[in-house]
Amino acid sequence: MASRRSRSHQFQTSTVPQPSDYESDWPLADPTDTLPPRLMQRSNPELNLSVLQRHLPSTTSILSVAHYAVVYAFSPSAQHWEKSGIEGTLFVCQQSPAANLERYSVVVLNRKGLNDFICPLSGDIDFENGYIILRSTDRIGEDNIWGLWVFEEEGSSTAGSREMNAKTIQACASRSANSASGQAFHTFSGYLDVLA
Repeated sequence: MASRRSRSHQFQTSTVPQPSDYESDWPLADPTDTLPPRLMQRSNPELNLSVLQRHLPSTTSILSVAHYAVVYAFSPSAQHWEKSGIEGTLFVCQQSPAANLERYSVVVLNRKGLNDFICPLSGDIDFENGYIILRSTDRIGEDNIWGLWVFEEEGSSTAGSREMNAKTIQACASRSANSASGQAFHTFSGYLDVLA
């Protein structure tokens, strides 16, 4: 049997600070210390991009953001929509090209769990009854139908967010499909080009 002293040492916590995504967790030796200049100068878009690149390393830029979205999955057998359990911030991202093909994706960083929603965009996108409908094929070849509901409130910063994100997603899917078919076009300089 182990001595009482040796067992108590098994559960001691390390004094080394654990890595964190939050700059507020920066270990400060002295209350008068400040964050390093590199961290103080980062904007929200830069922080968002760095977080997205941890989930999807090929992400090169963020074209559009919705503050809150819910992902629904369509059940073909039951013929109805079911909540997937994924809710959070929605990002429309441009990825680095692969085999000279432009790539875009929709990412929802889940606030309710560890599984995030990442869907590559191709040509089949609809906008019906306030939902953005995406069709995709997963790794094992099964077709999936996803519905994205984007929160918006009139008179607030989210007004028009649902339609703007739908147009951006449709434009990105179209650009991706055109790239695959060999049509040439210019790259995005920002999400406003999508709406023009």
